[in-house]
Amino acid sequence: MKLLSVLSFMLMLLLVSCKSEPEGEQGATGGESPVVVEGQEASPSTAPSALDSSGQGQFPDIEGKEWVLAKYTYNGQPERILGDSPVYIGINGNQLTGNGGCNSLQGQVTLKKDGTLDISGVSKTKKICAGVMTQEVRVIELLEGAEAYKVNLVFLELNGPGGQLTFRNDLK
Repeated sequence: MKLLSVLSFMLMLLLVSCKSEPEGEQGATGGESPVVVEGQEASPSTAPSALDSSGQGQFPDIEGKEWVLAKYTYNGQPERILGDSPVYIGINGNQLTGNGGCNSLQGQVTLKKDGTLDISGVSKTKKICAGVMTQEVRVIELLEGAEAYKVNLVFLELNGPGGQLTFRNDLK
């Protein structure tokens, strides 16, 4: 009987930790926000589209790819990537999604053509995974503190005062 109670409790915790957003919090546009390009105001009638006239995003080298964390530094010290689940991000328009190694992530990002960016409002699910929670907190801190980016065909590097995140899009 105790085993059944414990299993029921664990199942309830699992279900609560995987809770999705209520419908009312996603907004009238189905959860998508307009893309914000620096120097332009976003309004319903003038909001720029996430796609340019060629059908690609405004930042095709970055958007629509899964960027897997390859290495990072925190407070000037190189850190080893821990855990079995990859840490990754994806950017589509002004939406950032991903996984911190344990929890799913989401937030807002504004990319600027001069190589600067702003990442804000990063939230995550509430699972607890032994051994990777410190890393996940640091990755989120570095994401929100990132001020500049560099990108090429394979690498995306985010830099800020707290450290550097280097992602690859060829690791899966």
